[in-house]
Amino acid sequence: MTTGALPRCVLARAAHWHVELCCGSADPQAHAAWLAESGDHARAWALLGQVDEQLKTIPSTLSLPALQAAQQQRRAAARLLAMLVASAGGIALGQMGLESSAWQSWTAALRTAPGERRRVTLADGGSLQLNTDSAADVDYSGTHRRLRLHRGEIMVTTAPDARPFLVETAHGVIRALGTRFGVRCDAQASSVTVFEHAVEVRNHAAPGGGSRVEAGQQLRFSRLGDSGVQTAPRYQDSWTRGMLVAVDWPLSRLVAELARYRRGHLACEAGVADKPVTGTYRLADIDAALESLCVSHGLQVTYLTRFWGTVGTRRG
Repeated sequence: MTTGALPRCVLARAAHWHVELCCGSADPQAHAAWLAESGDHARAWALLGQVDEQLKTIPSTLSLPALQAAQQQRRAAARLLAMLVASAGGIALGQMGLESSAWQSWTAALRTAPGERRRVTLADGGSLQLNTDSAADVDYSGTHRRLRLHRGEIMVTTAPDARPFLVETAHGVIRALGTRFGVRCDAQASSVTVFEHAVEVRNHAAPGGGSRVEAGQQLRFSRLGDSGVQTAPRYQDSWTRGMLVAVDWPLSRLVAELARYRRGHLACEAGVADKPVTGTYRLADIDAALESLCVSHGLQVTYLTRFWGTVGTRRG
């Protein structure tokens, strides 16, 4: 059994689960699946029980009107995390807590759950669309317009304005040059795809220079550098219309993309991972998308639980 220090992201997720369950907004089966994924998850959840007396002060903050619910939920989760950190060994919250990328994601002003997509009108008249499981903050001032994408994927359509428009990720800063563009960010790297006009990308790995990305182009960048400007794949913005379009994708890639839109674990067997797949799938119903995939390509999904599925060759 693992007895080392619990990762910060696990402690934060445990706190988040507790608050969502108290609010009645969590799926108990999804919570059970999360617990079963890792011994660290179970240890973090058990730690909540050890500070039960301190947690009794939390529920009163969760009974506010619906308009305040999200803000109060974040505050309550922050209090829980502080307690967990203290119980887990006194880690300095200022150094590793609210400044961590994971915690910033869970406390972001704009968030979507797995399977959810959201459209927001910005204060300058531009628009922001958030894809599944995404988190972002908006920072407008008299001198700049800045979006901070903590995780996930967004589509931005800028409005004319004298102030610079910036999108910041953990890996760099994108400056819009009057444009429509998409940004995707995960722990390893960020990517930008331009659909109208152009952007300039300044990678944190090379702060002295910048890369211009034109319409129809894409750039992937990380803390190690970038891949160079490339031609953008077709249908990169299909998610904004509720669709996922695959053209000769390996099955593993398609399954990984569909997995982003549902809770739990979804993977494919190694024997069919490279099977080429072409098709259009509706993101509003991933179960139906998987059924369509299986019928058209001779596959089946085997479920260990509702939240743990594996795509493989059809048997019998």
